[in-house]
Amino acid sequence: MTIKADDKSFLVSFETAVLQPIRINNKIYTKVTNISGESTIIGKKPYDIVRQSCAYYGSTFQQAKQLSKDTLGNYLKLPIVVAHDYGNPFILIPLLSPKSDLNVWFSLKAIERLEASEGGCTVVLTNGEKIMVNSSTVTLSKQVGFANLLNTHFLKRMSRLSHNEFLTSRNQFFQKSFQD
Repeated sequence: MTIKADDKSFLVSFETAVLQPIRINNKIYTKVTNISGESTIIGKKPYDIVRQSCAYYGSTFQQAKQLSKDTLGNYLKLPIVVAHDYGNPFILIPLLSPKSDLNVWFSLKAIERLEASEGGCTVVLTNGEKIMVNSSTVTLSKQVGFANLLNTHFLKRMSRLSHNEFLTSRNQFFQKSFQD
């Protein structure tokens, strides 16, 4: 595991699987695990990393939260779209209140499955790593379901942008050409 306790410029990416808070000498740091299984300790709280990543990728945390509310309704602990690449969204799922120092964030694409375990739930990542969390399987399943709905909504929105508008303007162009 790499320790970058002074790295203030860290941003999430499509390779990010989990942001977990860890306490070192009474200070909250973030253990970032990539989809490859590699872990790094970053000298910022998970919420600060998510907030700064949203800003870097062209949005704000508040806008990402509002998109989720508009799409899914006014629920607590909604997943957010942090960024997207060619219409492919990067969605993070919070286990607790996003601003909580104890909140863990999971990338939707990094979750392979959920397993009930004593005292909570085990999240099995696509890389095979298992992370025990203090949340019920039912609660986490609901949040993963919300994240999948957000993903579907976002993909439909991007599809409309790339296909319908192109086809509409193209059809209008061809109709106008034939009328002339």
